[in-house]
Amino acid sequence: MDITLTHHHDLISSGSRLAYQLFVVIAMFVGGWFIREDAAKWPLSATQRWTLLGVAFIGALFGSAVPAFFSGGLVENLAGSVPITPKTVMGGLLVSFVFIALYKKITKNHIDTSDGFARGAIAMMAIGRIGCIFQHCCYGKEAPWGLNFGDGLMRIPVQYFEAVGLFAIFYFIQHLHETNRYQGRRLFIVFVLYGLLRFGLEFWREQIATVYFGIGFYQWIALLILTTGLWQILSRTSSSLRLKTT
Repeated sequence: MDITLTHHHDLISSGSRLAYQLFVVIAMFVGGWFIREDAAKWPLSATQRWTLLGVAFIGALFGSAVPAFFSGGLVENLAGSVPITPKTVMGGLLVSFVFIALYKKITKNHIDTSDGFARGAIAMMAIGRIGCIFQHCCYGKEAPWGLNFGDGLMRIPVQYFEAVGLFAIFYFIQHLHETNRYQGRRLFIVFVLYGLLRFGLEFWREQIATVYFGIGFYQWIALLILTTGLWQILSRTSSSLRLKTT
């Protein structure tokens, strides 16, 4: 086994896999509860609603797993050598949105359902990132002011920073939900804020995927999420303004 791959396994094995799994389960339960509550407001039949949620779930599973096989570097190595491949919440978020958009286009469903996923998606990511802290995965680069995650090196606690950022985004989205502001755009505000957060934090994260044109593979995904969010916000705001002036 490659030395880098061995080190990665040693670092993660120094953490708690059980705690990670526990927080993943909690994240899915809490996030799923938010989505179920918000989806109940869609003017759709129960069958239509649950089918759409199923499409979103399949898209999230597919999107979180597949990028690892094209990432290059250690991540791609791990994808081909371990039973449970590395996952990315960014891929899950983006592909889930694409799957829903395609499904709604095929079924000619013109009901806007995006807000129904905003609180649940960000809650799921925030709680799940706590699991990464306990498992010692998604670790940062070496720094004298960092923390020792089990390999004897002082590393930037990127997991902590991302968890704090994600919870801050959640509370902001919760405020927008309670005040009913930016209807039809709240999920894409999540896209923009998380894309910015993740793009910046990747500079501190240990680079375990291929670098293209000076930035890492996962930063490109972060940029794609960011631009998708901006595009959706601008197009939806423009459509709303046109409706108000007609």
